[in-house]
Amino acid sequence: MGSSEYVLKLSKFEVAERQLLLAIRLFFSSEDDVSIHTLAEAAGQILHDIGKDSGVSSFVRDSDRIRPEYMKEWHEAIFKSRNFFKHADRDKDEIHEFKPVFNDTSLLDAVNMYSTLKKRWTPETLIFCVWFGLEHPHTIKKNSDMDTVRMKLSAGGYAPGPDDKAFYGRAIAALRSGKLSLPNVTLASDLVSE
Repeated sequence: MGSSEYVLKLSKFEVAERQLLLAIRLFFSSEDDVSIHTLAEAAGQILHDIGKDSGVSSFVRDSDRIRPEYMKEWHEAIFKSRNFFKHADRDKDEIHEFKPVFNDTSLLDAVNMYSTLKKRWTPETLIFCVWFGLEHPHTIKKNSDMDTVRMKLSAGGYAPGPDDKAFYGRAIAALRSGKLSLPNVTLASDLVSE
C-alpha cells in the first residue's frame, strides 16, 4: 500500500445518499431489481437510524397503524427480501420469490426520510417522486406537493407512462448537467446547512 492510495472519508449520511441516489438511477435505467432493493433498503436503514434523533420517521419501519405487539412480525414480513439478499446463515438453500414492485415503496420510504433530513431535493429524489405520483396517483394525498406536480404534468398533456423510465433518467441527467434547473434542487452531497 502506497501513500497515494485513494481513501474516502464518508459520513453515514453520505453513505446513505450514495446508495439511494444510485438505486434511483439504476431504477430508471431498468437495471437489476435485486441490487436496487438492496441499495434502497441499506440507505433506508441508515436514514432511519440517523433520523431517530431528529424526529424523522419511516412510514414503513415506524408505522403507527401497526399494533405494538405485531411490530416484530410486521418487520419480518416487510424485510423478508432485504434479509434474504443480505444473509445466508439460516436459509442458504432456500429460494425466494421477490416482486420488483416492492422497490417502489422501498425507494419512496428512503426518499421521504432523505429529503426530510436534507431539506432539499436532488435530481434523483425529485424525479423519483414525480414518477411515483404519476405511477401511483391513487396513493397520493390530495393537495400534497406530489399531487400538485402530478396534476400540473397531467394538465399539461404530458404524463409519461411507467414504461418510459428512460425519460426520467434523461430528466435526472439534464438536472445534473445544468441543462435544466429547478428551485430547491441541489447537487451538493451530504447535509446542506441552512
